[in-house]
Amino acid sequence: MVIEGFAERCRLPVPASFAFAFLADPSTAPVIDPAVREYRPDHLPMAVGTRNLIRFRMWGIPVRVVSVVREWEEGHRMVMENVTPRRPVTVTATHTFESDGDACVYTWAMGFEAHGILGRLLGPSVARFMHENAKGQQLRLRAAVEKRWSEGG
Repeated sequence: MVIEGFAERCRLPVPASFAFAFLADPSTAPVIDPAVREYRPDHLPMAVGTRNLIRFRMWGIPVRVVSVVREWEEGHRMVMENVTPRRPVTVTATHTFESDGDACVYTWAMGFEAHGILGRLLGPSVARFMHENAKGQQLRLRAAVEKRWSEGG
């Protein structure tokens, strides 16, 4: 069962390639999202097939997932999908960076697919949590990427 997803968009006053590299750097994950405790790719630089171990807190509960990079267009687009656990909800996150002069427009979209009865029950709450979290992440990303840019990258 597909659950309604979301897309959040913001303008970043940095080039798309810089914003992409900033977001793709695993060390920035806890800066952008304080709920993240660990973000560890199995190899760098990331590319299609990279597996990422992600530990974070959702509603105060520790969560551990493994995602796989499904698409990677350097400087423009990255798509990740959780592969462990697959239940109760599969999440696909798409990050795009569109050039806009000396700046860029960053869009973070997430899609959700519920599996089984637990997925149908929890899925909408997970989607709402992730959407609210994404709004905060957009603000923190903008502040952090601007700061890094102003410091000379």
